[in-house]
Amino acid sequence: MKKQLALLLTLLLLAPTMASCGDSAEETTAETTPADTAAEETETELSDDIPEMDFGGESFTFLTSDVGHTQHAITVIQEQTGDVLNDAMYNRTIATAEKYNIVFNADEVTPDSASATNAVKNAVQAGDPAYDITMLRDRDAFAMTHQNFFTDIASLPHVNLEKPYWLSGVNEVINFSDSKFLTYGSMVLSLYDMTHVLLFNKNMITDLGLQSPYDLVMEDTWTMDVFAEMGNTAKQDADGDGAWGENDIYGVVGATNGLPMNFLASSKHRTITTDGQGGVSIMLLEDPKIEEIFTNMCDIFWDTGFWYTKSTDANNYWRTETFFQTDQALFADHTFFSTMQLRDMESDFGIVPFPKYDESREGYGVMVEGGIRAMTVPATNNKPEITGAVMETMNFLSWRDVMPAYYETTLKQKVSRDDISSRMLDLIMDSIYYDLGATMFCSQIKDGIFTNLFGSNSRTFVSKVTSQISVIEKAITAARGE
Repeated sequence: MKKQLALLLTLLLLAPTMASCGDSAEETTAETTPADTAAEETETELSDDIPEMDFGGESFTFLTSDVGHTQHAITVIQEQTGDVLNDAMYNRTIATAEKYNIVFNADEVTPDSASATNAVKNAVQAGDPAYDITMLRDRDAFAMTHQNFFTDIASLPHVNLEKPYWLSGVNEVINFSDSKFLTYGSMVLSLYDMTHVLLFNKNMITDLGLQSPYDLVMEDTWTMDVFAEMGNTAKQDADGDGAWGENDIYGVVGATNGLPMNFLASSKHRTITTDGQGGVSIMLLEDPKIEEIFTNMCDIFWDTGFWYTKSTDANNYWRTETFFQTDQALFADHTFFSTMQLRDMESDFGIVPFPKYDESREGYGVMVEGGIRAMTVPATNNKPEITGAVMETMNFLSWRDVMPAYYETTLKQKVSRDDISSRMLDLIMDSIYYDLGATMFCSQIKDGIFTNLFGSNSRTFVSKVTSQISVIEKAITAARGE
């Protein structure tokens, strides 16, 4: 069993909330694929390949920020609580500290992502080596990569970014040069917290005599048209007032700023692609399927009473929970983090990826929301050997010990409610489809175009994109440091 779990985790970790761009106040483009040799590794065969070293009790400090939509931004756990995931993270801290004879300070946690970014900028500009590793919001760190704030992580002693506990497919695309100024690895649990899934009310499926979405996914026939038919079967003017309101039953609930990108990802279309050498292409007009999928989605959501449309605010994180928990929605858009809040939901529910546009694409893609905390090393870091060793070991131990606790215990045992749900989680984790337009360029594309259009029921896709292209191009140019 442990060997099977290790093989599974190797695959899913190599594969690379609902508030705007993943912040409560507010891909690469390569599909994540496992290395040829990764599936042969087991937790006993793989190691970080670093011997024990004695750094004489040197102190070590992480900086991160508080996050309202994810519970896994903290890196150093100070005490055991009996919770399996917490204690796995605690044991990772202790094992790393003992291996290198270092002392981890409690994480310095700022109240928000902007405060963390400013703290790093101020420290580097003052020449202050206050922080050894910083966990900054993805797009904030992305914007700083060409401003001399960070050390190239690939240049650190002991770091091997080809190991399966580093998300090499993502790391290649989010760095527009050979240098790796920001990275994702297995210790970045917020990436999984921000992965989107579609929940369905199993009781309603049975009562309505509908086919299980599980079967449709496994048959590879889970499409937007089928999804719409099922949702329209579920909708009901429950209070009989002749209007769609808060007391009625809907096909789906979800956030205006999350739904469009979910359907693009599920159909395996990206708004931005890269060539692996820093070249970037904006696909919004180059790929005609993007407009086609978006327009079809608007038809489904706005024109049939399928979705509660009274206001964009009513379709956020809180409304999604309320409607789904009270059996007023057949489907709901959730992240893994928000799904964990439904453990006490009375009705049983299932977990599937979002449906794809049609059957022409094999399999399904899964969207990752922006707002993940990326690992960076400040340019003022004066402990390169310790830092490299700590990063490598903590990511290895996260892959070996923490991810099983997160995935198997927190998700499969505490959240999923049947064996098929667990199998579906495997499929979802192995189908993550990372898009720069939903993450690093979230403000310009995900919110600047799709949220704006979808939230106002506007079908003027081409004109909106045309008006926004120069803004996107400027953001890409800045990200390249040009």
